[in-house]
Amino acid sequence: MRSGLGNLIVSLSDGSLSLLQPEDGTGLAVTDSWHAHDYEPWIAAWDYWNTNVVYSGGDDLTMKGWDIRQGGSAPLFTNKRFDAGVTTIQSHPYLEHILAVGSYDNTVRIFDTRKPLVPLTQADVGGGAWRVKWHPSPTRKNDLLVACMHDGFKVVKFDFGSNAENPDTALSTSDHPWEVVKRFDEHTSLAYGVDWFFGEKSDNGTLVASCSFYDHTLHLWRA
Repeated sequence: MRSGLGNLIVSLSDGSLSLLQPEDGTGLAVTDSWHAHDYEPWIAAWDYWNTNVVYSGGDDLTMKGWDIRQGGSAPLFTNKRFDAGVTTIQSHPYLEHILAVGSYDNTVRIFDTRKPLVPLTQADVGGGAWRVKWHPSPTRKNDLLVACMHDGFKVVKFDFGSNAENPDTALSTSDHPWEVVKRFDEHTSLAYGVDWFFGEKSDNGTLVASCSFYDHTLHLWRA
């Protein structure tokens, strides 16, 4: 009987990544682990379009790509062109090769995974980008939700153009590649966690849940 569990990639505070895989329908077991970063890795994330590939980022100002079939023998790439720790990474669920990467340096960078060293564009979101979440609907594939730590929560709209085959070209050549279209500033502490609640229909936008750190507060709002 299938447990429904899939593979899980985990970042650990000692600088390593661990791969967990289903075991006999009873749960998950660690099947591989390797040293990935010299300081805490804040994020590990799958490539939605190639599930043999994971990305990681850490306090060593570095983002790396890994092929889980090779374990930690060598990264696919190493990008050290950040001004602060890499905190969050998400592959785009509808646009192949598009990757959103956030950092303490107040910036969200959009990468083409085929050229992961130079961003297609970068958005100054302020406050430090701790979490990024692409909208779960294909009709709003341009919208990225960002928890900006010291500067609230924001929805950033990126210009991927109308041709889904070349979103990288549209973004890198756009006169206005991004803009902040919504912000939420009701939290009184670090803007830390955020996600879309998709499924409920509303003319006022998608329900969003956000939480802040020191004041232990959860808010529900629409964007």
